Amino acid sequence: MKIIVYCKDLSLIDRYEKLLNTYNFIIISEYESLYLEAEKESVIIIMNIDECENDFSLLSSLVEQNAYLMVLDSIPNYEVGKQLIFLGIRCYGNLMMDDIHLKEAINSVSDGNIWLYPEFINETVQRMRYETNPNAIDEKLKLLSNREKEVAILVLKKLSYLEISEQLNITIRTVKAHTKSIYEKFNVSNRLAFLLLFNR
Repeated sequence: MKIIVYCKDLSLIDRYEKLLNTYNFIIISEYESLYLEAEKESVIIIMNIDECENDFSLLSSLVEQNAYLMVLDSIPNYEVGKQLIFLGIRCYGNLMMDDIHLKEAINSVSDGNIWLYPEFINETVQRMRYETNPNAIDEKLKLLSNREKEVAILVLKKLSYLEISEQLNITIRTVKAHTKSIYEKFNVSNRLAFLLLFNR
């Protein structure tokens, strides 16, 4: 998969040129060019959050183009990471992470996975206390069909697609179709974003 580095900082450009020499990559410093490249094909875009100037609509428009966004931050924090996950980014990490970790993140995103910095994952796990009151969960899930509610509850219990399919006696493909519909109805792009809706 092609990598686009969206960057205007010369010191960072030098770092990326050295780091990415074994990848198919280009460096772009103008948003219009970035958007045009993202329209052409599936790409991974690496960018510093400061390049967005706190305007996440730029990120949303790139996600809508099916670009896999890797957003790096000089001081990553949980709340910003949570917002970015809801937008559909694929990676959030420290701008100055070690080269080996950046390559790991690129490879993970290239494989279709999400990569988050370890402190974010730890914070998420610590914050995840799901509501145990079935009525409260039912209230939040009222916009779903009965079968989608069943799937959603099992997703909230952190069951895998396989476990959900076995428990509900449906195919994995059907489970994936239901979860896709659930995520769309809650306006989230993935399982983690859905789970974050239910943390306190």
